[in-house]
Amino acid sequence: NMVLSAFTLLQQYEAATPASHKNQGIHLVISAMDAFLDNGDEDESGGFTDSQIQSLLSVCNTTIENPFLLHHGGPTYHMVSNAAVMLCHLLNGMYAMKGAEGVQKQGDMEAAMFEEVLDTFIAVRKLLVIHRRKLPVKLRCHGIPRPSLGLPAEGKPFIDLGETLLCACRGCQGFVLMACSPCVAAERAQSAARKRRVEAAREAEVEAADDMDKELDDLSNDFNLDDDALLGMLSQLIST
Repeated sequence: NMVLSAFTLLQQYEAATPASHKNQGIHLVISAMDAFLDNGDEDESGGFTDSQIQSLLSVCNTTIENPFLLHHGGPTYHMVSNAAVMLCHLLNGMYAMKGAEGVQKQGDMEAAMFEEVLDTFIAVRKLLVIHRRKLPVKLRCHGIPRPSLGLPAEGKPFIDLGETLLCACRGCQGFVLMACSPCVAAERAQSAARKRRVEAAREAEVEAADDMDKELDDLSNDFNLDDDALLGMLSQLIST
């Protein structure tokens, strides 16, 4: 297992160099790959194993504690986004199994875990939304929907991933479209492509408006002169 080997090598390196930094970015990538490559277990909560849940929470909590890791080189930002999407699947699976009453039961172990996962998802989603807005449209990963403010209607998922604005990368799209038929997946990918074009057009309009505002400000600054400067301009005009 390459992920396990990478983790072992990292532990050996950190043990040999105790003065080194914590290598949080590398730990995040290893935890993400460990969660993504785990096949899950239908008998566990929402089809996820305990180790997979711990890895997903580790990825998200590390990002919450160190938001600068979203600027980490490579696909780290996309990994965190997909980890958040998998938390959505976990929450939806737990909600489908336990129901509205089950996830609110006081003193229940799974209800406490549901609350912990939900808090983590809300926090990491906020960071992802802020980071996503700063990126060009082509580099943005998923636009993940927020949980419903109230309990969803019976038969509805806790978080409707159908409202997700999919990433342009097909590898990332697979995390959202888990358990979807190929026809549904293709239809939603086409819809996401149309939404991205609309988003890009809106961004271009905003940038054009910003450029125009900047030109107007420059003109205003050019004519925002004091009395001495105006008298100097008038004397130059008269002399010519």
